[in-house]
Amino acid sequence: MLKNKSTTQNLSQIISVAIFLIIWTSTLQGQSRINSPYSMFGPGEVKGNEYFRNMSLGGISQGFRSNVSVNYLNPASYTATDSLSFVFDGTVFSHIYQQKISDLEQTTGYTAMANLNFAFPVTRRWSVAAGLLPWSQMGYKISDFREDEVTGRINYFYEGNGGISQVYMGHGFQLYKGLSAGVNLSYLFGKVEDRLLAQSDSAGFHRTGWSYSDQVNGFMFSSGLQWQFPLGETRSLTLGATYTGSANLDIEQSSFITRNLPGATSIDTLNFREGQSGTMEIPASMAAGVFMNINPRWSGGLDFQSQNWSSYKTFDSIHNLNDAYMLRAGAILNPRIETYTGFFNRLEYRFGARYGKSFLSLQDRNGINQDFSEFGISFGVGVPVRRSLSALNFGFEYSRRNSGSSDLIEENYFRFNIGINVYERWFVKRKFY
Repeated sequence: MLKNKSTTQNLSQIISVAIFLIIWTSTLQGQSRINSPYSMFGPGEVKGNEYFRNMSLGGISQGFRSNVSVNYLNPASYTATDSLSFVFDGTVFSHIYQQKISDLEQTTGYTAMANLNFAFPVTRRWSVAAGLLPWSQMGYKISDFREDEVTGRINYFYEGNGGISQVYMGHGFQLYKGLSAGVNLSYLFGKVEDRLLAQSDSAGFHRTGWSYSDQVNGFMFSSGLQWQFPLGETRSLTLGATYTGSANLDIEQSSFITRNLPGATSIDTLNFREGQSGTMEIPASMAAGVFMNINPRWSGGLDFQSQNWSSYKTFDSIHNLNDAYMLRAGAILNPRIETYTGFFNRLEYRFGARYGKSFLSLQDRNGINQDFSEFGISFGVGVPVRRSLSALNFGFEYSRRNSGSSDLIEENYFRFNIGINVYERWFVKRKFY
Protein backbone atom coordinates (compact mmCIF):
# COMPACT_ATOMS: atom_id res chain seq x y z
CA MET A 1 0.00 0.00 0.00
CA LEU A 2 1.24 3.49 -0.86
CA LYS A 3 1.07 6.31 1.66
CA ASN A 4 0.88 10.05 1.06
CA LYS A 5 3.57 12.48 2.24
CA SER A 6 4.09 12.67 5.96
CA THR A 7 2.92 15.51 8.14
CA THR A 8 6.54 16.61 8.58
CA GLN A 9 7.01 16.87 4.82
CA ASN A 10 3.80 18.88 4.43
CA LEU A 11 4.88 21.27 7.16
CA SER A 12 8.33 21.70 5.59
CA GLN A 13 6.72 22.64 2.27
CA ILE A 14 4.59 25.29 3.95
CA ILE A 15 7.53 26.68 5.91
CA SER A 16 9.61 26.80 2.72
CA VAL A 17 6.93 28.87 1.00
CA ALA A 18 6.74 31.22 4.00
CA ILE A 19 10.52 31.68 4.08
CA PHE A 20 10.54 32.38 0.34
CA LEU A 21 7.90 35.08 0.77
CA ILE A 22 9.71 36.67 3.70
CA ILE A 23 13.05 36.77 1.83
CA TRP A 24 11.39 38.07 -1.32
CA THR A 25 9.48 40.81 0.43
CA SER A 26 12.47 41.79 2.58
CA THR A 27 14.38 42.46 -0.65
CA LEU A 28 11.48 44.38 -2.12
CA GLN A 29 11.07 46.51 0.99
CA GLY A 30 14.51 47.97 0.31
CA GLN A 31 12.90 49.85 -2.57
CA SER A 32 10.89 53.06 -2.26
CA ARG A 33 8.23 52.99 0.44
CA ILE A 34 4.79 54.50 0.77
CA ASN A 35 4.69 58.14 -0.31
CA SER A 36 1.33 59.70 0.58
CA PRO A 37 1.06 63.19 2.09
CA TYR A 38 -2.07 62.10 3.94
CA SER A 39 -0.17 59.40 5.83
CA MET A 40 1.19 62.17 8.10
CA PHE A 41 -2.21 62.43 9.80
CA GLY A 42 -3.47 60.20 12.58
CA PRO A 43 -1.64 56.87 12.90
CA GLY A 44 -0.79 56.89 9.18
CA GLU A 45 -2.45 54.97 6.37
CA VAL A 46 -4.40 52.27 8.18
CA LYS A 47 -4.31 48.83 6.55
CA GLY A 48 -6.51 45.82 7.15
CA ASN A 49 -7.93 44.72 3.81
CA GLU A 50 -4.78 43.53 2.04
CA TYR A 51 -5.85 39.87 2.32
CA PHE A 52 -5.98 38.61 -1.27
CA ARG A 53 -9.61 37.39 -1.35
CA ASN A 54 -10.97 40.19 0.85
CA MET A 55 -9.40 43.00 -1.24
CA SER A 56 -10.81 41.63 -4.50
CA LEU A 57 -14.30 41.60 -2.96
CA GLY A 58 -14.36 45.27 -2.03
CA GLY A 59 -13.14 44.42 1.46
CA ILE A 60 -16.14 42.36 2.66
CA SER A 61 -15.33 39.99 5.49
CA GLN A 62 -18.03 39.90 8.15
CA GLY A 63 -20.19 37.08 6.79
CA PHE A 64 -17.53 35.40 4.68
CA ARG A 65 -16.46 31.85 5.58
CA SER A 66 -13.93 29.63 3.83
CA ASN A 67 -12.34 26.26 4.54
CA VAL A 68 -9.33 27.01 2.30
CA SER A 69 -8.26 30.49 3.43
CA VAL A 70 -7.95 32.50 6.66
CA ASN A 71 -10.43 35.36 7.14
CA TYR A 72 -8.68 37.07 10.07
CA LEU A 73 -11.04 40.08 9.90
CA ASN A 74 -13.79 38.07 11.60
CA PRO A 75 -12.34 35.43 13.97
CA ALA A 76 -15.65 33.57 14.12
CA SER A 77 -14.88 32.36 10.57
CA TYR A 78 -12.04 30.15 11.84
CA THR A 79 -14.57 27.39 12.57
CA ALA A 80 -15.03 26.94 8.81
CA THR A 81 -11.63 25.17 8.77
CA ASP A 82 -12.00 21.48 7.98
CA SER A 83 -11.02 18.90 10.56
CA LEU A 84 -7.52 17.40 10.07
CA SER A 85 -6.52 20.30 7.79
CA PHE A 86 -3.92 23.07 7.87
CA VAL A 87 -4.39 26.33 5.92
CA PHE A 88 -1.62 28.80 5.12
CA ASP A 89 -2.04 32.20 3.39
CA GLY A 90 0.58 34.65 2.18
CA THR A 91 0.11 37.87 0.22
CA VAL A 92 2.47 40.36 -1.41
CA PHE A 93 1.12 43.68 -2.70
CA SER A 94 2.29 46.59 -4.83
CA HIS A 95 0.89 50.11 -4.44
CA ILE A 96 1.11 52.87 -7.03
CA TYR A 97 0.21 56.35 -5.72
CA GLN A 98 -0.78 59.20 -7.99
CA GLN A 99 -1.28 62.66 -6.47
CA LYS A 100 -2.82 65.56 -8.38
CA ILE A 101 -3.44 69.22 -7.59
CA SER A 102 -3.98 71.96 -10.18
CA ASP A 103 -1.48 71.23 -13.00
CA LEU A 104 0.92 69.29 -10.76
CA GLU A 105 1.10 65.50 -10.64
CA GLN A 106 3.44 62.85 -9.25
CA THR A 107 3.47 59.05 -9.24
CA THR A 108 5.31 56.78 -6.78
CA GLY A 109 5.06 53.16 -5.72
CA TYR A 110 6.38 50.40 -3.49
CA THR A 111 6.05 46.64 -2.96
CA ALA A 112 5.95 44.79 0.35
CA MET A 113 4.52 41.89 2.30
CA ALA A 114 0.83 42.18 3.14
CA ASN A 115 0.27 39.25 5.47
CA LEU A 116 1.20 35.73 6.54
CA ASN A 117 -1.58 33.66 8.16
CA PHE A 118 -2.30 30.09 9.12
CA ALA A 119 -5.19 28.23 10.74
CA PHE A 120 -5.96 24.71 11.89
CA PRO A 121 -8.61 22.96 14.00
CA VAL A 122 -7.90 21.80 17.54
CA THR A 123 -11.21 19.99 18.05
CA ARG A 124 -14.41 19.72 16.03
CA ARG A 125 -15.66 22.93 17.63
CA TRP A 126 -12.44 24.87 18.22
CA SER A 127 -10.00 26.28 15.65
CA VAL A 128 -6.89 28.42 16.01
CA ALA A 129 -5.33 31.03 13.70
CA ALA A 130 -2.29 33.30 13.83
CA GLY A 131 -0.52 35.72 11.54
CA LEU A 132 1.58 38.80 10.85
CA LEU A 133 0.47 41.84 8.85
CA PRO A 134 0.93 45.63 8.64
CA TRP A 135 -1.50 47.72 10.69
CA SER A 136 -0.52 51.22 9.51
CA GLN A 137 2.19 52.84 7.40
CA MET A 138 3.64 56.34 7.13
CA GLY A 139 5.71 57.84 4.34
CA TYR A 140 5.75 61.39 2.99
CA LYS A 141 8.00 64.16 1.69
CA ILE A 142 6.47 67.64 1.46
CA SER A 143 7.96 71.06 0.77
CA ASP A 144 6.30 74.43 1.40
CA PHE A 145 7.30 78.06 1.85
CA ARG A 146 6.08 81.44 3.09
CA GLU A 147 7.26 84.99 2.56
CA ASP A 148 8.44 87.05 5.55
CA GLU A 149 9.11 90.81 5.43
CA VAL A 150 12.25 90.49 7.57
CA THR A 151 13.85 87.16 6.60
CA GLY A 152 12.42 86.84 3.10
CA ARG A 153 11.36 83.45 1.83
CA ILE A 154 11.35 80.63 4.40
CA ASN A 155 11.34 77.07 3.03
CA TYR A 156 9.86 74.19 5.01
CA PHE A 157 10.62 70.51 4.36
CA TYR A 158 8.52 67.79 6.00
CA GLU A 159 9.43 64.10 5.96
CA GLY A 160 8.14 61.02 7.73
CA ASN A 161 8.43 57.25 7.51
CA GLY A 162 7.78 54.07 9.46
CA GLY A 163 4.76 52.07 10.44
CA ILE A 164 3.05 49.78 12.91
CA SER A 165 2.90 46.01 12.42
CA GLN A 166 0.44 43.55 13.91
CA VAL A 167 0.94 39.97 15.07
CA TYR A 168 -2.18 38.17 16.23
CA MET A 169 -3.47 34.89 17.57
CA GLY A 170 -7.13 34.02 17.32
CA HIS A 171 -9.60 31.35 18.40
CA GLY A 172 -12.91 30.37 16.83
CA PHE A 173 -15.59 28.36 18.63
CA GLN A 174 -18.72 26.70 17.30
CA LEU A 175 -21.33 27.49 19.96
CA TYR A 176 -24.31 25.88 18.26
CA LYS A 177 -25.14 24.48 14.87
CA GLY A 178 -24.50 27.39 12.48
CA LEU A 179 -23.50 29.82 15.27
CA SER A 180 -19.80 30.63 15.81
CA ALA A 181 -17.88 33.11 17.93
CA GLY A 182 -14.23 34.13 17.81
CA VAL A 183 -11.60 36.38 19.37
CA ASN A 184 -8.31 37.87 18.20
CA LEU A 185 -5.60 39.14 20.52
CA SER A 186 -3.17 41.34 18.60
CA TYR A 187 0.15 42.85 19.56
CA LEU A 188 0.95 46.08 17.71
CA PHE A 189 4.51 47.33 17.46
CA GLY A 190 6.59 49.63 15.31
CA LYS A 191 8.44 52.89 14.89
CA VAL A 192 7.48 56.14 13.16
CA GLU A 193 9.68 59.17 12.53
CA ASP A 194 8.77 62.76 11.65
CA ARG A 195 11.19 65.50 10.64
CA LEU A 196 10.83 69.21 9.83
CA LEU A 197 13.52 71.51 8.43
CA ALA A 198 13.13 75.29 8.11
CA GLN A 199 15.68 77.35 6.19
CA SER A 200 16.00 80.66 4.38
CA ASP A 201 18.36 82.37 1.92
CA SER A 202 18.81 85.16 4.47
CA ALA A 203 22.37 85.24 5.86
CA GLY A 204 21.18 85.74 9.42
CA PHE A 205 18.56 83.01 9.41
CA HIS A 206 19.42 79.85 11.30
CA ARG A 207 18.53 76.57 9.60
CA THR A 208 16.45 74.78 12.20
CA GLY A 209 15.47 71.10 12.32
CA TRP A 210 12.96 69.23 14.46
CA SER A 211 13.00 65.44 14.68
CA TYR A 212 10.63 63.08 16.50
CA SER A 213 10.96 59.29 16.78
CA ASP A 214 8.17 57.23 18.36
CA GLN A 215 8.44 53.60 19.43
CA VAL A 216 4.90 52.20 19.66
CA ASN A 217 3.66 48.94 21.19
CA GLY A 218 0.58 47.54 22.88
CA PHE A 219 -2.33 45.09 22.66
CA MET A 220 -5.64 45.17 20.81
CA PHE A 221 -8.60 42.85 21.31
CA SER A 222 -11.40 42.07 18.87
CA SER A 223 -14.34 39.65 18.91
CA GLY A 224 -16.68 38.37 16.24
CA LEU A 225 -19.87 36.41 15.60
CA GLN A 226 -21.21 34.53 12.58
CA TRP A 227 -24.59 32.83 12.21
CA GLN A 228 -25.15 30.70 9.13
CA PHE A 229 -28.67 29.74 8.03
CA PRO A 230 -29.23 27.00 5.43
CA LEU A 231 -31.84 28.03 2.86
CA GLY A 232 -31.78 24.88 0.76
CA GLU A 233 -29.43 22.24 -0.57
CA THR A 234 -27.01 24.74 -2.14
CA ARG A 235 -28.11 28.05 -0.65
CA SER A 236 -27.19 29.62 2.69
CA LEU A 237 -27.13 33.01 4.41
CA THR A 238 -24.49 34.09 6.93
CA LEU A 239 -24.77 37.11 9.24
CA GLY A 240 -21.58 38.42 10.77
CA ALA A 241 -20.36 41.17 13.07
CA THR A 242 -17.15 42.22 14.85
CA TYR A 243 -16.24 44.66 17.57
CA THR A 244 -12.70 45.88 18.18
CA GLY A 245 -12.30 47.65 21.48
CA SER A 246 -10.37 50.87 21.99
CA ALA A 247 -6.67 50.34 22.60
CA ASN A 248 -4.06 52.36 24.45
CA LEU A 249 -0.65 51.79 22.91
CA ASP A 250 2.49 52.86 24.74
CA ILE A 251 4.72 55.45 23.08
CA GLU A 252 8.38 56.12 23.87
CA GLN A 253 9.35 59.34 22.10
CA SER A 254 12.79 60.76 21.45
CA SER A 255 13.04 64.29 20.06
CA PHE A 256 15.68 66.90 19.38
CA ILE A 257 15.95 70.35 17.87
CA THR A 258 19.07 71.54 16.06
CA ARG A 259 20.18 74.73 14.28
CA ASN A 260 23.11 76.10 12.32
CA LEU A 261 23.89 79.07 10.14
CA PRO A 262 23.98 78.56 6.35
CA GLY A 263 27.46 77.41 5.34
CA ALA A 264 28.50 76.59 8.92
CA THR A 265 29.85 73.12 9.68
CA SER A 266 28.94 73.07 13.36
CA ILE A 267 25.40 72.21 14.51
CA ASP A 268 23.95 73.36 17.80
CA THR A 269 21.55 71.07 19.67
CA LEU A 270 18.92 73.27 21.28
CA ASN A 271 16.86 70.56 22.88
CA PHE A 272 17.08 66.78 23.32
CA ARG A 273 14.62 64.43 25.02
CA GLU A 274 14.82 60.66 25.18
CA GLY A 275 12.25 58.17 26.47
CA GLN A 276 9.34 60.56 26.88
CA SER A 277 6.38 58.30 27.71
CA GLY A 278 2.85 58.68 26.41
CA THR A 279 -0.04 56.79 24.87
CA MET A 280 -1.71 56.44 21.48
CA GLU A 281 -5.46 56.02 22.01
CA ILE A 282 -6.99 54.09 19.10
CA PRO A 283 -10.81 54.31 19.04
CA ALA A 284 -13.15 51.33 18.97
CA SER A 285 -14.60 50.10 15.68
CA MET A 286 -17.64 48.04 14.69
CA ALA A 287 -18.56 46.17 11.54
CA ALA A 288 -21.49 44.03 10.39
CA GLY A 289 -22.35 42.25 7.20
CA VAL A 290 -24.19 39.54 5.35
CA PHE A 291 -22.94 36.92 2.89
CA MET A 292 -25.09 34.62 0.76
CA ASN A 293 -24.26 31.46 -1.16
CA ILE A 294 -26.86 31.76 -3.89
CA ASN A 295 -25.93 28.56 -5.74
CA PRO A 296 -22.73 26.58 -6.42
CA ARG A 297 -21.63 29.24 -8.91
CA TRP A 298 -22.60 32.58 -7.36
CA SER A 299 -22.14 34.10 -3.92
CA GLY A 300 -21.80 37.63 -2.55
CA GLY A 301 -22.25 39.98 0.35
CA LEU A 302 -22.41 43.45 1.90
CA ASP A 303 -20.51 45.00 4.84
CA PHE A 304 -20.69 48.21 6.82
CA GLN A 305 -17.86 49.42 9.07
CA SER A 306 -17.47 52.48 11.29
CA GLN A 307 -14.79 53.85 13.64
CA ASN A 308 -14.84 56.90 15.93
CA TRP A 309 -11.57 58.50 14.85
CA SER A 310 -12.67 61.82 16.37
CA SER A 311 -11.54 60.40 19.74
CA TYR A 312 -8.05 59.46 18.51
CA LYS A 313 -5.31 60.91 20.76
CA THR A 314 -1.56 60.84 21.23
CA PHE A 315 0.02 62.28 24.39
CA ASP A 316 -3.53 63.38 25.40
CA SER A 317 -3.79 65.60 22.30
CA ILE A 318 -6.81 65.34 19.98
CA HIS A 319 -5.94 65.30 16.26
CA ASN A 320 -9.12 66.78 14.74
CA LEU A 321 -10.02 63.65 12.78
CA ASN A 322 -13.48 62.67 11.55
CA ASP A 323 -15.49 59.59 12.43
CA ALA A 324 -15.14 57.27 9.44
CA TYR A 325 -17.37 54.69 7.78
CA MET A 326 -17.16 52.35 4.80
CA LEU A 327 -19.80 50.44 2.82
CA ARG A 328 -18.50 47.41 0.91
CA ALA A 329 -19.97 44.96 -1.62
CA GLY A 330 -18.50 41.92 -3.34
CA ALA A 331 -19.41 38.85 -5.42
CA ILE A 332 -17.75 35.54 -6.38
CA LEU A 333 -18.30 33.50 -9.54
CA ASN A 334 -17.22 29.87 -9.88
CA PRO A 335 -18.29 28.91 -13.45
CA ARG A 336 -17.84 25.20 -12.81
CA ILE A 337 -16.87 23.45 -9.61
CA GLU A 338 -15.94 20.12 -11.25
CA THR A 339 -12.17 19.65 -11.41
CA TYR A 340 -12.31 17.97 -14.82
CA THR A 341 -13.70 20.98 -16.68
CA GLY A 342 -11.68 23.43 -18.78
CA PHE A 343 -9.03 25.70 -17.24
CA PHE A 344 -10.98 28.99 -17.32
CA ASN A 345 -14.10 27.31 -15.93
CA ARG A 346 -12.11 26.19 -12.89
CA LEU A 347 -10.97 29.71 -11.97
CA GLU A 348 -12.65 31.70 -9.19
CA TYR A 349 -13.60 35.22 -10.29
CA ARG A 350 -14.10 38.00 -7.71
CA PHE A 351 -15.57 41.50 -8.00
CA GLY A 352 -16.08 44.29 -5.48
CA ALA A 353 -16.62 47.96 -4.72
CA ARG A 354 -16.48 50.23 -1.68
CA TYR A 355 -17.42 53.77 -0.74
CA GLY A 356 -17.09 55.71 2.49
CA LYS A 357 -15.90 58.67 4.48
CA SER A 358 -12.23 58.97 5.48
CA PHE A 359 -11.06 60.23 8.87
CA LEU A 360 -9.29 63.12 7.10
CA SER A 361 -10.59 66.67 7.55
CA LEU A 362 -8.32 69.46 6.27
CA GLN A 363 -8.65 73.18 5.70
CA ASP A 364 -8.57 74.63 2.21
CA ARG A 365 -7.06 78.03 1.33
CA ASN A 366 -10.17 79.77 2.63
CA GLY A 367 -9.88 78.12 6.02
CA ILE A 368 -12.91 75.87 5.46
CA ASN A 369 -12.67 72.27 6.69
CA GLN A 370 -13.09 69.76 3.88
CA ASP A 371 -14.02 66.14 4.53
CA PHE A 372 -12.52 63.38 2.40
CA SER A 373 -14.33 60.47 0.79
CA GLU A 374 -12.92 57.20 -0.56
CA PHE A 375 -14.13 55.09 -3.47
CA GLY A 376 -12.70 51.86 -4.87
CA ILE A 377 -13.44 49.09 -7.34
CA SER A 378 -11.65 45.74 -7.39
CA PHE A 379 -11.48 42.36 -9.02
CA GLY A 380 -9.40 39.21 -8.70
CA VAL A 381 -8.98 35.63 -9.83
CA GLY A 382 -8.00 32.43 -8.06
CA VAL A 383 -6.04 29.81 -10.02
CA PRO A 384 -6.37 26.35 -8.43
CA VAL A 385 -3.47 23.96 -8.13
CA ARG A 386 -4.15 20.72 -9.97
CA ARG A 387 -5.67 17.99 -7.78
CA SER A 388 -5.59 20.27 -4.74
CA LEU A 389 -7.60 22.90 -2.87
CA SER A 390 -4.54 25.17 -2.83
CA ALA A 391 -4.46 28.14 -5.22
CA LEU A 392 -2.49 31.06 -6.59
CA ASN A 393 -4.43 34.34 -6.40
CA PHE A 394 -4.20 37.67 -8.23
CA GLY A 395 -6.02 40.88 -7.29
CA PHE A 396 -6.33 44.52 -8.35
CA GLU A 397 -8.00 47.57 -6.84
CA TYR A 398 -8.34 51.15 -8.04
CA SER A 399 -9.19 53.68 -5.32
CA ARG A 400 -9.62 57.43 -5.12
CA ARG A 401 -9.41 59.72 -2.08
CA ASN A 402 -10.40 63.36 -2.41
CA SER A 403 -12.32 66.20 -0.80
CA GLY A 404 -13.88 67.78 -3.88
CA SER A 405 -11.82 70.94 -3.32
CA SER A 406 -9.32 72.03 -5.95
CA ASP A 407 -7.13 73.43 -3.15
CA LEU A 408 -6.38 69.96 -1.74
CA ILE A 409 -4.57 67.02 -3.28
CA GLU A 410 -6.60 64.30 -4.98
CA GLU A 411 -5.02 60.91 -4.51
CA ASN A 412 -5.52 57.90 -6.79
CA TYR A 413 -3.91 54.61 -5.99
CA PHE A 414 -3.66 51.27 -7.70
CA ARG A 415 -3.10 48.10 -5.70
CA PHE A 416 -1.93 44.78 -7.09
CA ASN A 417 -1.50 41.68 -5.01
CA ILE A 418 -0.31 38.12 -5.43
CA GLY A 419 -1.38 35.61 -2.84
CA ILE A 420 -1.01 31.91 -2.20
CA ASN A 421 -3.22 29.75 -0.06
CA VAL A 422 -1.96 26.28 0.80
CA TYR A 423 -4.48 23.69 1.97
CA GLU A 424 -3.09 20.47 3.44
CA ARG A 425 -4.76 17.45 5.01
CA TRP A 426 -2.84 16.44 8.13
CA PHE A 427 -2.70 13.18 10.07
CA VAL A 428 -4.35 11.29 7.19
CA LYS A 429 -2.71 8.27 5.58
CA ARG A 430 -4.09 7.41 2.16
CA LYS A 431 -3.82 3.89 0.85
CA PHE A 432 -3.37 5.01 -2.77
CA TYR A 433 -2.25 8.13 -4.65
